[in-house]
Amino acid sequence: MDIVNTLITWLSGALAALMVFVAAVLPHPAARVVVAPPPAPPAQTVATTTAAFPKATAKPVQKKAVAKPLPVSSAPVSVVPAAPAPATQTAPAKPQEQVNEETRGALVNILCLPQTGFHGISGSGVVVDSRGVILTNAHIGQYFLLRDYPTAGNVDCTIRTGSPAQNRYHAKLLYLPLAWIADNAAEFTAAQATGTGENDYAFLVITGTTDPAATLPASFPYLPMSKNYPDTGEEMLLASYPAGFLASELIEKSLYASSAVAYVTRLFSFDDNMQKVDLFSIGGTVLSQAGSSGGAVVRLGSGVLAGIITTATVGDSTGVRDLRAVTLSHIDASLALQGQGGVATLLSGDLAAKVADFASTIAPLERAALVKVLGGN
Repeated sequence: MDIVNTLITWLSGALAALMVFVAAVLPHPAARVVVAPPPAPPAQTVATTTAAFPKATAKPVQKKAVAKPLPVSSAPVSVVPAAPAPATQTAPAKPQEQVNEETRGALVNILCLPQTGFHGISGSGVVVDSRGVILTNAHIGQYFLLRDYPTAGNVDCTIRTGSPAQNRYHAKLLYLPLAWIADNAAEFTAAQATGTGENDYAFLVITGTTDPAATLPASFPYLPMSKNYPDTGEEMLLASYPAGFLASELIEKSLYASSAVAYVTRLFSFDDNMQKVDLFSIGGTVLSQAGSSGGAVVRLGSGVLAGIITTATVGDSTGVRDLRAVTLSHIDASLALQGQGGVATLLSGDLAAKVADFASTIAPLERAALVKVLGGN
């Protein structure tokens, strides 16, 4: 009996010792083994860079193309209340894509580069007649008056098309209002010109190609013009060659056309009686920058030209600069007041003869006024 008790006691002790050993070796059932991930590598800095264009060979300052800022709208023009538009034929509606394509097809870039004496300029224009008549601003067209100042052939003005703009044509002035020169010649040398937009238009005629081997097309793509007054809220398509943020080398080699949709926000009149709409606001878009002067403002529903970009308010960004466009109605009335009979009369008949007549009668007076500002004789 003693032997049995002794054996039981020994077995119990051995079993307890075994359980302690197992408990020490095996993990507790509730315990979890957590594997720590390897430490993350140090964060890498991602550098975003803008490739700098190679520094161009130094050129005389006067040879550079400068997209001058749009003249600042500074004149106290009257605000026109909503007014009925003159009765004219309504063009059929067109898809927006078609309007944009046709507008860009008639759009041109006007690049004037003097060899010496003053800065060049880059602006926009729009073909308004199948014979190659271009409507642009007077503050662009005035460079054609200075072609031979201070020496013969000093200023080379080229008509460019496409995107990017490519040299295509030469042109001559058909008409630029003497009234605009009288009021604005002093602004020619200003870094930031001011103006109202009144009489700020010029007509050019394409006379030849820049490539001696090429011939002029039989017909140019063009936009029909509308004398209908714009109305507030009306949707417009804008198109131009904006160049305000480009260096002169890029203006000459890599200038692209742009277009945007905008709405008419305000109407203005140069007449104290406010009986007509001469100017209208089209807000701030990507086109609200230098180089857009003379750009097309087209009725989005019909594709007809309602006006051309002429001035802008001052602002730190394109979004807050209010573009202003001069109406075709104003241009037509201005031509009539100056003895030209209106747009239809100006564009009728022998254009070459009219170019020659302007060059011999009105152009010398305008050129003299500009030369006086430039300090010449």
